Amino acid sequence: MSWSKFSAQEKNELLFRIVNSESSQPVAYATIKFTKSNNGTIANILGDFRIPIHYKKDSETLNISCIGYYSKKVDLSLLTSKPYHIIYLFPKTEALSEVVLSVEKTKELSTRQIVKKAIENIKINYPVDPFSYIAYYRDYQFADEEYINLNEGIVEVFDQGFTSHKISDSLNATSLYSYKLNTDFKQDSLISNSIYNGAKQIKDGKMGSGIGNELTLLNIHNPIRNFNTGSFSFVYIFEKDFIKNHSFKNKGIVYLDDEELYKIAFVAKKEITGFAYNATGYIYIARSDFAIHQFEYNLYSNSPRKLIFTLDVEYNQRENGKMYLNYITFNNNFFITENDALQVENYYYNKENSSLYIEFNRPIDLKSIEKLNNIKISFNDKKLTILKINAINGKTIELKFKREDSDFLNQQNVSNLALFSLKFKNYKDEIGFGMGKSKVEGYQFRELFVQRVFLNSEYNSKLKYIKKGESLRNAPLNNADITDYWLNSPLMKTE
Repeated sequence: MSWSKFSAQEKNELLFRIVNSESSQPVAYATIKFTKSNNGTIANILGDFRIPIHYKKDSETLNISCIGYYSKKVDLSLLTSKPYHIIYLFPKTEALSEVVLSVEKTKELSTRQIVKKAIENIKINYPVDPFSYIAYYRDYQFADEEYINLNEGIVEVFDQGFTSHKISDSLNATSLYSYKLNTDFKQDSLISNSIYNGAKQIKDGKMGSGIGNELTLLNIHNPIRNFNTGSFSFVYIFEKDFIKNHSFKNKGIVYLDDEELYKIAFVAKKEITGFAYNATGYIYIARSDFAIHQFEYNLYSNSPRKLIFTLDVEYNQRENGKMYLNYITFNNNFFITENDALQVENYYYNKENSSLYIEFNRPIDLKSIEKLNNIKISFNDKKLTILKINAINGKTIELKFKREDSDFLNQQNVSNLALFSLKFKNYKDEIGFGMGKSKVEGYQFRELFVQRVFLNSEYNSKLKYIKKGESLRNAPLNNADITDYWLNSPLMKTE
């Protein structure tokens, strides 16, 4: 991947990638905090993040941290004028054998007891009083190695605390300050028109796809915040079902700065998943107070072996002794199918009005007929020049040719349809299926990255809030000064 060109927006920002100093692989979901202000951001799964260029002019310093690495400070005023910057983090781990010996000598809790203690301490380690946070939110599809239909915005999430129900409590609400489709990335009407309806299928799984709000779906799948209510298979109710449904193994100690965290691997029991599924993950728990810092969960189907969904949630922001959300990302495999691809059902030439009529099996996307070169017609190997295409009804179009081609056709036996040749390019139906295309498969992502936490922040009745069951595209926007917050869009892939 090279970075030879950037959008106008990117020229007003500093672009970064965080990589492992030993493997040169991206460091996913590192936390970036400014030392002077209370703001920050989170790198994405590729280690990428961006910040407004004014932070360099303000001589800010970045404090970058990530579980399993030494933290690093970056003085922005010392950066060169390069288009993007690579930051190297050095791994910091402790060997498993050393941990096992330590456990044997001190008779610490078993791995299962550590997880049990962590869940019991959720009400102690996480806020039970009202708070809010401002975050960068995005949802998109990823297929054929491309970001598709990238929607993104800035939200403020009001939360009454972990003893309240995240979804049903009306005071647990989200206000929208910005939300738009990023047109720098690929758009696909097939997916965007089908993603909320019955055409979207989640292979081997059910997750309430009838909910038209991707942010609500993201919130439902947070087992730490919803520890005493239902979340997803096979965690179900986290405080009641997670331990009994999974087997655990201590993988050693990792570090967040100087804090020691247990890294515990888990696997869902076969008597719970059956032979059709396999669920694995990791949970990172502070050795000092049993706070859960990170939770990763992956569900697979076994025949064929395929990832169904992935959840990754992290709580690393400590304020007044409580843990606040850092980020949450959830994606699921989807596929969209139709019984038949878009195809021509019938066509004929009418000599009375010198027009060729083409009938399709489904209504056509009218954008398909805007470009005349999207269709090529010939008769008995003679190419015909199209002057105009009209939509007669949803499934039928009319083609007009230049005068000499119309005169030519009027003299031919046009009832012999085998002499016509019809070639289509970029033709789609109303939900986006192209000619001969009957299946699209990929992953639907929903991601939220916290930029600032506000303690003791009460629900604001003057704001407009999103409806939790409806699409964010229909949600009202609030007028507010959000100059301190920004869209952390993925970096553009260039050749």
